[in-house]
Amino acid sequence: MYKNKLYRTALLSSPIMAAFELSPIFFLRTHAYPLNFWYSLSTIAVLTLIIWGVNIYVISIWEGSGRKNNIEWYSLSYIFTLLAFALLWVILHLFPELENHRNRPSIIFPIINILTLNTLILIISNAIIVRSKKEKVDKELAELKIKNLETEQQVLVGQMQPHFLFNALSTLSSIISVDSDLAKRYVIRLSSFLRYTISAHEHMLIPLSEELKFTQDYIELQKLRFEDSFFCSLTVPPEQVNQYQIPVYALQSLVENAFKHNSFSDEKPLWVSIELKGDLLIVSNNKMLKPMFLDGERKGVGLINLNKRYQLIIGKDIDINDSQTEYTVTLKLIQSTPR
Repeated sequence: MYKNKLYRTALLSSPIMAAFELSPIFFLRTHAYPLNFWYSLSTIAVLTLIIWGVNIYVISIWEGSGRKNNIEWYSLSYIFTLLAFALLWVILHLFPELENHRNRPSIIFPIINILTLNTLILIISNAIIVRSKKEKVDKELAELKIKNLETEQQVLVGQMQPHFLFNALSTLSSIISVDSDLAKRYVIRLSSFLRYTISAHEHMLIPLSEELKFTQDYIELQKLRFEDSFFCSLTVPPEQVNQYQIPVYALQSLVENAFKHNSFSDEKPLWVSIELKGDLLIVSNNKMLKPMFLDGERKGVGLINLNKRYQLIIGKDIDINDSQTEYTVTLKLIQSTPR
């Protein structure tokens, strides 16, 4: 959590604060023995690190008590810091050879320095804690948004399946008496497609290879249904499919949109192109819009949902190029993490 940030900040900032403390006022103080710059810097850096340790310990106590009042935290910080300073002062006086009693330095200036350092450390610590809590809240909010989008996706899939199953069974009934081997292959594709829809919604990201196989099953089912009215070209190097991840249903929903929004026939077939270029997956289709989509916004619920998920996952929108004759969506893929 943020304690690791506090530890790192303590190590990095202690020498800087020590250098800040080595002001001309410091050199004007009277000492019993000569102190060179590097000895002074290291001494104050160690002292600053001790104050950091005291404050991190106080933060642990304050949080463990469940209290939310910052004034109590600040008060504990100053009390513990002054106690630590008093202990060091007593230890120093146990070794009289370290100082000249004829010219003993005043205790007021060291206390002012200690309190100044402690105030700076409190300011930095508070900023780190506030920022860490904000990052945690933002992360939780993003996760909730993703879960909400996943729920919407499940609803869409639930709405899609009855209609899809009706068409799939109608196609199956028309080919089962004509070509039994083809009907068997159709059933295998259909079962593979439905198996994926049952389990895939549990994941936010899936390997591109799995999404690609799912989409190919969908494409083969549609080919059997529409025959010469639909063509698809797939240009995806097999050696690259395991390098990337993609939001679940991303590719399949783009192919499905081509069927939903376009009116096509044997004379004017629909073609879909899927191409992988580096970490970009490009999905294109020719445009023969159905009348209901001619005057309205073509971007449907599924595409809006997909764009929101991309914004949350990688912080970018999907790239849409909508011309008079062609519709193209470019998806940026996510590099797979090594297992």
